Parts: sequence; structure tokens; C-alpha cells
Amino acid sequence: MSYRFDILTLFPALFDGLRQESLIGKALETQIIALELHNWRRFATDRHSTVDDAPFGGGAGLVLKPDPLVKCLREVVPPGSRKILLSPSGRPFNQKLAHEWSQLSGITLICGRYEGFDQRIESHVDEVISIGDFVLNGGEVAAMAVVEAVARLLPGVIGNAESLTEESFADGLLEYPQYTRPRDFEGQTVPDVLLSGNHAEIAKWRLAQRVARTRAMRPDLPKD
Repeated sequence: MSYRFDILTLFPALFDGLRQESLIGKALETQIIALELHNWRRFATDRHSTVDDAPFGGGAGLVLKPDPLVKCLREVVPPGSRKILLSPSGRPFNQKLAHEWSQLSGITLICGRYEGFDQRIESHVDEVISIGDFVLNGGEVAAMAVVEAVARLLPGVIGNAESLTEESFADGLLEYPQYTRPRDFEGQTVPDVLLSGNHAEIAKWRLAQRVARTRAMRPDLPKD
């Protein structure tokens, strides 16, 4: 049975490239995953299919109404799917969450627009998640990032599953530097240890590089 991604979005065409290209496109072709897009505008009840309105209390912009979105959730999301609201005010998404969600049967990602969601929508979801401390025009790019992060952990999506074990964040450390041909590029040469054929020394060098790189670039990461 396919792992199912349900995405609620007002702009489903933004996902065309994701569905057709690279590993996600192949995973869809082989039915390892399913990706269903739902435009909740069709659940609006007025003749203008209105999904947003001015905020109570005043302020700039428009707020997404709760009624059409919640109706969409109730009618299209399969039982057991984890419902995730994408918002800059959510808790940070990380590799640990990606692993947790990859163990489920599927997740639902809700993409915001405009000035954000009516607060009452949060009572109809399981989590509120942010992909970073910045603001986008909408949640579609964030949803694509989550789909890729989760899908690549599913069996059969990545050709070489071993490549997942030494990636950045897999064990709290960033990945070690990688090199390929040519051995000398504009005076920058490949470290000798990588050319030595001594696998024990290579492993030791890579671990030392991971620790050093994490301390230098991401001192905020928790230390085990």
C-alpha cells in the first residue's frame, strides 16, 4: 500500500514539477507513494467561492476562513492521516520528525496563504509546523520540502539506502565533506587520506570532520 500525502492548497498547479520530476516522480510512478491535491476553495459555500476575509479587530491583509478548510479536511482526508498545518509560528520541522512521519501510513499538509489561518483551524489539526524562521508567500514550498524529506526515507525511494545513515542530522552531526574528480581543482586538492585506501583512517577522518563542521556551523545542535 502506498504512503499517502494529502495536500490542501489553493494553488495545486504549483506541485506539477514535484509530481513529474526526479525521485518523487519515480516514487509516484512505482506507487511507493501517492500524492493527492485538494483545493479547498471548492468547499466554500458562497457564489464567489470565498476562502478569506478581513480580520476581526482590524489589520492588514486577509485571514483564511475556518469553514471551507475544515469541511475539506473532514471530507477528503483519509482516517489515520496526521494533519499538519504549515505556519511560521509552528514548531521547527527537523529530521527526527521526518523519520517519525515516515513510519505512518500518510500525512496531510495544509498550505496557508495571505495573512494566515483563523486560529480556530488549529483545533482540527494534529501539529503546527514551520520549516524555518522566515516567511514565504504560502505553504506550498514548505509542503514540498516536507514531502521530499519524508518520502526519501521510505523503502525503495532512495536507490542506496546506506546513503541515509551518514547524512546531516542522521545522528545529530552534519555530513562530512565530499570530493570527486578531478583530484586537483584550481589548486584545491583532495585530502590524501581519501586517496589512501585505508578505510579505517577514512572513517576516522570523516567522523572528525563531521564533529568539527557541526561545532563550526551549527553549535546550536543538541550534543548527545
